[in-house]
Amino acid sequence: MPGVRGVPRSDEVIRRFFAAERRGVGGRRLERLASAEQDLLTCLDEHAPLVLTEQELALLALERQFAAEHAAARVAQADAVLLLLPLFLEESQWRGLEYEDRVLRIRLAEPLAYGIARLPELRGPEAGAAVWTVEATVEHAVWMLRQEREATRRR
Repeated sequence: MPGVRGVPRSDEVIRRFFAAERRGVGGRRLERLASAEQDLLTCLDEHAPLVLTEQELALLALERQFAAEHAAARVAQADAVLLLLPLFLEESQWRGLEYEDRVLRIRLAEPLAYGIARLPELRGPEAGAAVWTVEATVEHAVWMLRQEREATRRR
């Protein structure tokens, strides 16, 4: 997947996805969507060294000199989001503050992953494998959420 020409950047894909999710939505759900989008962009910033090539890391250093916030998303190709979605779902700092935040993020992960994998520039076994990893992580996150919910009910 690295080195593929013409692949959209992560920020473009993330912003387009969340813009579509926000259409016709208001209130608390709109706030949750905005928070999830910002957290995903921040997650990408924090974990950029895991998914960027050496060339992209050099470009990232330059990009951060001009505008540090979400620089990694402007440099990273869309497939970087596929690779980081499992971390986004599993690491506690990205789960949101409330149960509903976590449910929303879990529900958004697969449609986002499928949308990225459908990009004509990314079709291939690597994209499919990354989507399978996201699917497995979603299943695990749902299971964990149910376990936590049951544990709090028993108290």
